[in-house]
Parts: sequence; C-alpha cells; structure tokens
Amino acid sequence: MQNVLHLDALETGLGFLPHTVLTLLVGLRVTPRLMRHVDSRVLVVAGVWVAAAGFAWQSRITVDDTYWTGVAGPAVLMSVGGALFNTPLTATVTSGVDAGDAGAASGLMNTAKQVGGALGLAALVALTTGPATGEAALAAQYGRAFALTAAVLAVVGVLAAWLPRRRDDTPGR
Repeated sequence: MQNVLHLDALETGLGFLPHTVLTLLVGLRVTPRLMRHVDSRVLVVAGVWVAAAGFAWQSRITVDDTYWTGVAGPAVLMSVGGALFNTPLTATVTSGVDAGDAGAASGLMNTAKQVGGALGLAALVALTTGPATGEAALAAQYGRAFALTAAVLAVVGVLAAWLPRRRDDTPGR
C-alpha cells in the first residue's frame, strides 16, 4: 500500500481495517451459525476457495490500481474466506480428541499456523522478490506472491475435502 499505491502510514493502517472488521463479523457471527447447519468440511473448502479468489484478484495489482480496486476488493474475499474456514478447521482438528488433550491439540494447531505462516511468508519472499527497478516491478513481485498464495490455497481447498467428519458435525444440530 505504501510502495505502490503511495499511501502514508496512517492510510495504510486504516487500509487494513476492512480485513479486521470483516474477519470479526463473519468469524464471530456468521460462521458459528453456519456450522450448525453445514458440514465443517464444506465451510473449510468454501472459505479456502473464497480466500484464494481474493489472492488471485490481488495478484493482478498494478501501479494504476487504487486502494479500492487493488486492495479493498480483494480484502473482502480474503477476509470472508479466512473467517469462513478458521473456526470449522479448529473444530475439525480438535474433534475426536479426548477432552484432556483438547488444549494440547488446539495449541499444536495454533503453533503450526504461526510457524507455518512465518515460514510461508519467508518462502514467498524468497521465491517472488528480486531487485525491483521501479513501482511496476515491485507490483509484479507482489503479484507473484499473491498468485502463489492463491495457488497454494487452491490445492488446500482440494485437499480439505478429505478432512475427517466431526463426530457432532450433523447438519441441523
């Protein structure tokens, strides 16, 4: 947002507000209600694909984009997708685990998410960046990182269809 769209630090910080608001609204209000009626695997797969669409859209960023076309639009999809899949994924990971081990399973999952995110970001930077010779080159590098993220999410979306069914994952409950 700062290096290609020329937003200052405050504008950049405010630019992330839609991510936060949408993630909270969908993640705290919509997803738990959907989980009562829809299989968790369906929500995980749908959420991953929606997030992948957001990253694919953002991969097309150019120096001619505005905040609204290059960041905010894709952010809606990424945030809604992430909010749709995080809670059902946690429920799936911890289902079938003895009550005494549920905290450890949840902690292991959260640690894997944090470490995986850091390693994934490092890999994206290594695979998609180089000496940028201007804003267009920098936008192209960001675009490659977003495209690679979309591709990884698409693969995860396919694999997520084989997640185990939660014991209490009966639609209508």
